[in-house]
Amino acid sequence: MNYFIKRVLMICLLASGMLAVPLSAFAGGGEAEEPAAEEAMAEEPMAEEAMVEEPMVKDTDVSIYGRFWPRLTYENSDGSSTDITDALSRVGIKANTQITETLSAVLRGEWDVDIEKNGNLGDARLAYVGIKSEDLGMVAIGKQWDPYFNTVAEVTDIFYHRASPFGYDQQGPFRSGNLVTYSNSVAGLNVAAGMQVDGRVGNGDDGKHSDNVDAASIGAGFSSGPIYIGASYLRQNQDEDGLERNFFGVGGSLSVMENLYLAVTYQYITDNYDNGSDLNPFTLDVAGAYSLGSIKALLGFFMSDEDNGKELMFYNVTLIKEVHPALDVFAEWVLTDKDQGDNVNTLSLGFRYDFDVQIF
Repeated sequence: MNYFIKRVLMICLLASGMLAVPLSAFAGGGEAEEPAAEEAMAEEPMAEEAMVEEPMVKDTDVSIYGRFWPRLTYENSDGSSTDITDALSRVGIKANTQITETLSAVLRGEWDVDIEKNGNLGDARLAYVGIKSEDLGMVAIGKQWDPYFNTVAEVTDIFYHRASPFGYDQQGPFRSGNLVTYSNSVAGLNVAAGMQVDGRVGNGDDGKHSDNVDAASIGAGFSSGPIYIGASYLRQNQDEDGLERNFFGVGGSLSVMENLYLAVTYQYITDNYDNGSDLNPFTLDVAGAYSLGSIKALLGFFMSDEDNGKELMFYNVTLIKEVHPALDVFAEWVLTDKDQGDNVNTLSLGFRYDFDVQIF
């Protein structure tokens, strides 16, 4: 009996010893793994930092903007007429996406609003996409303001009329389609260049000119305090009428005082035809603006000589009352003096309403 009890006690002791080993190993293993879990928890702030930085490369601003510019116009020439006219109303959308701290992508689309007709959306004024670097400048493709205009004619484009500036409007370009541009500004020096390519490839167009490059321009302007001066060259290659044109333009502006602004644009053009004939048109625009509180007066003299016996001179007086930063009321008188025709007087009364709203 004693022998049997001893055997049972030995078996129990052996079993207890066998169980003690895995239980202690299990308990020890769990305690050893807890610091690793704590280290994993300590790494979570790094993931949060990454999440904070991510929106920087997805930062996009989108705005819609517009200008509505209706006018009631009376004209006295051979006869007299009264009509609703428009000074180039438009609506548009613009977007900017920050790719890096110094690099961004830009988009612009802008369309006419034909208030003088049925108020429908008309032709595209602007439609382009570009890449802009704070250090290297901007490259854009699409329908844009021509670098030639930006350099020499923008300074005199201050009037509340679709033909502003009047002399330049007779000959020079404003916005050009199928355009590739480059622009940059460094220490007051602004440089710009553009190339227009409107051929057969890509859109089914038969092409306007005989070679791949329709036009090319380059210009430079310098700003220093109240003074700006710029010069530009534009070449338009031979078109379907056998005409090749070269434009040489200069422009400048001066803010004499805080409320007095003066500007001038001059361009000389060479027209070369296939038949060997040549013409040398030129245009001159002189503009001034004087502000007195919420009232502004615009004065201008403009001239266009086509070098074929047709000469035009324009005189403009515009009075503007700012009712609100978004709304102007204005009255405009324009005299068109035709060298071989009757003078034309026009008087217009109208509104200009601007808006620019960021939608996200």
